[in-house]
Amino acid sequence: MFCCLWFFQSCGVIPMSRLNVGSILFYVVMLGLIYKERLLLFVVLTFFEVCAHMCAAVAFVGFDFGFQIVLIGICVLLFYSEYIARSLKLKYVRSIFLAPAAMLFYLAAYLISIHREPPYLLPPEVKQFFQIIWCVVVFTIAILILQLFVYVSTRYQESLSKEVFHDKLTGLPNRYAMAEYFTRLGSGTSAESHWVAIADLDDFKHINDTYGHNCGDYVLKEVAAILRKTCEDISICRWGGEEFLMAGVNEEKMTLLERVRDAVAKHSFVYEGRSLHMSATISMAMFRQGQSIDEWIDAADKKLYEGKTSGRNRVVA
Repeated sequence: MFCCLWFFQSCGVIPMSRLNVGSILFYVVMLGLIYKERLLLFVVLTFFEVCAHMCAAVAFVGFDFGFQIVLIGICVLLFYSEYIARSLKLKYVRSIFLAPAAMLFYLAAYLISIHREPPYLLPPEVKQFFQIIWCVVVFTIAILILQLFVYVSTRYQESLSKEVFHDKLTGLPNRYAMAEYFTRLGSGTSAESHWVAIADLDDFKHINDTYGHNCGDYVLKEVAAILRKTCEDISICRWGGEEFLMAGVNEEKMTLLERVRDAVAKHSFVYEGRSLHMSATISMAMFRQGQSIDEWIDAADKKLYEGKTSGRNRVVA
């Protein structure tokens, strides 16, 4: 605004210089609205001030100076302000209703310019300078806002995807993520090479009942860390409660599962100064031709019951 004030004052466009003085005072008042957190009113008033100001500039010096281009940039800012307000759960104005007003102001400025000569005629080099300035300003605003929007949207999608497909407590993939894995089972690999295993923590209910659910959560997070470290080349997830599911095509599956069982049994669980002993019973089932995914997992679950009733802390296949 100060630059425009200087320009219009230097070129002798007195009405626009006076209008710019009014605009400067207007934005001082707008700072008060921001301080009082009346952001909705700030956005609406600022929008119409910019539209009116740009149209007045076109009316006084002509369409060729490019002041009307700002109306395109203000639409980009308008939609982004709505996005921010929605994200922060603030009051907002629907941009879809205000943006057409900017288009009408643009058309009005154009119609005025073709039906009447501007009262102030300025040198051609000044016109060229302002056209370049406004193009750079508007394109810069659009590029920065759109790039920021892409960044924020991408981060939000990544965060949402992680929340949907990962267990909040352990950070491991959850049932939904494992369902994706089963959907993507490689068609080129023979069916017999696929296996699924369920690891169930022994006497976990006793831990919750004796030491509380915070202790149970601690144990689950520790077991998740063990699985991450031990099962680097296979898919793992928290299946639910104290159950973890593993799946892969590793030919040395029994050795791997035995290593998982041994790692849990030998791990030092210490909660609030108390040493806890934990173990896990693990069942494994190979994929059989013609089985559904549910039947396959159910086969592993039945083996898990056998392991629980025959002594626990073992691998059953």
